Amino acid sequence: MKKIVFTGGGTLGHVMPNTYLMEELKDYEVAYIAGDGIEKELLENKVDYHTIPVVKLVRGRFFVNLKIPFVLISAIRKSKKILKEFKPDVIFSKGGYVSLPVCLAARKLRIPIIAHESDYSFGLANKIILKLCDVMCVNFKNLESVNKKVNYTGPIFSRQFESKKINKTNLNLYPNKKNILIVGGSLGSKIINDNIYPILKDLLKEFNIIHIVGKGNIKIKSYDNYNAIELTKDMNSLYNLADFVIGRSGAGVSAECFYKRLPMILIPLENKSSRGDQLQNAKYYKNLGIASILREHELTPTKLFNEIKIFKNCLENYLKNYQKFNTANGLDTVLKIIKKY
Repeated sequence: MKKIVFTGGGTLGHVMPNTYLMEELKDYEVAYIAGDGIEKELLENKVDYHTIPVVKLVRGRFFVNLKIPFVLISAIRKSKKILKEFKPDVIFSKGGYVSLPVCLAARKLRIPIIAHESDYSFGLANKIILKLCDVMCVNFKNLESVNKKVNYTGPIFSRQFESKKINKTNLNLYPNKKNILIVGGSLGSKIINDNIYPILKDLLKEFNIIHIVGKGNIKIKSYDNYNAIELTKDMNSLYNLADFVIGRSGAGVSAECFYKRLPMILIPLENKSSRGDQLQNAKYYKNLGIASILREHELTPTKLFNEIKIFKNCLENYLKNYQKFNTANGLDTVLKIIKKY
């Protein structure tokens, strides 16, 4: 039996594409190497899971970052030991800081590496992994010119996302109102939640709301046509129900909305909280004519309410713009590349 090691974590955007690929690779023996974050919580009991020490670069925190080289060396050594014991035929890396030591160890052992970048530009880890890998798959075509290794495949989605099925169980939705899906990424978004609550009663007069608040963040329980959800395993149904989405512009959710042809009000993380990738993603989708942007540092409940009212009146234009684009699933293309190696 052929063997594959997956790596990637920190957020669901770095984990879920790996799970979608694992669903398709039933004839492979699978192991997963990552940290003790959300990826461990999701996968520890489902796959041969190995934890390595990892540390994230914290922008603007010089002394905190001093320990990175020591933790990295330890992580590379442990990854190398795991890889020698498991003897995989190929590594698939979804990026993020947890994947770097695994890829460094794999290159030393001359194991082929297939990597994937979801954002409009390469993250720090993937800039390094690009030098180590055999193929770098990407969501955005603009990255193809960076290096001969780069292969435009598009985003990786579950087969489930190809279905139009809807599950309304436990959802309160009035049939004569449009549905807003609010999602702040895998950890939820406090600033989005805090700006929604003050305008909730006024919004519910005109819209049904499905609000993914993040684990442990439910402050207002579901009532009437407001539906608060911590986390869900059935995003496909929620996308199929939604008329438009309010959320961050992380690579995962924004690509899923694009695939589902959903207009978006995007509130990207500011550069001080990220490397600027969310703002780049948001500008890309806005330039396609399928999204609007609200800057986090300017956000108020009143501005958000007014933007929602304006956005509703422009929905037909956003949907019309979607007709210009192919929104294909990159799953099969990535699987072909993995199997080639």
